[in-house]
Amino acid sequence: MARKPYVAKQSDHWYLQTPFYKKYMLRELTCIPVMLAALNFFWCIAALASSPEAWATWVSFQRNPIVVIMLNIIAIIAALFNSVEWFKAMPKAMPIQVGEKFVEDKKMIAGSWVTFAVVALIVFFVIKVLM
Repeated sequence: MARKPYVAKQSDHWYLQTPFYKKYMLRELTCIPVMLAALNFFWCIAALASSPEAWATWVSFQRNPIVVIMLNIIAIIAALFNSVEWFKAMPKAMPIQVGEKFVEDKKMIAGSWVTFAVVALIVFFVIKVLM
C-alpha cells in the first residue's frame, strides 16, 4: 500500500505575511541595483580599455540624470540598507568569545561601522589623490 506524501500548502505570497519576511525579501532584492551598478562599473573598465570613443560614450551615458538617480543613488541606498541588515545579523551568525564571555552585540555592530567608515575614507582619499 502506497502512502501519500505530505505536501505543505504554501501561499504564493508567503513573503507578505509578516514584517520579518518583507524585510528579508527587501534585503534580498538589494542585489539587483547593486548588480546593475557593478555591470556599469565593468562597462566603464571595458570602455576605458577599449578606445577613446567607447570611453566618451560611457561618460555621456553617465551624465544622464536617470543614470545618476536610478543607478547610482539607488545602488548606494540598497548597499547601505544591506550593510545595516548584515551588521545587525553578524553577532548572531559569528559570535566572538573573549575568555568566558561573548562580545556584546552593540560593540560588534559599532566595530563593523567603524571599519566600514575607515575603509570608505581610505577609498575616498585614494580616489581624491588619483584625480
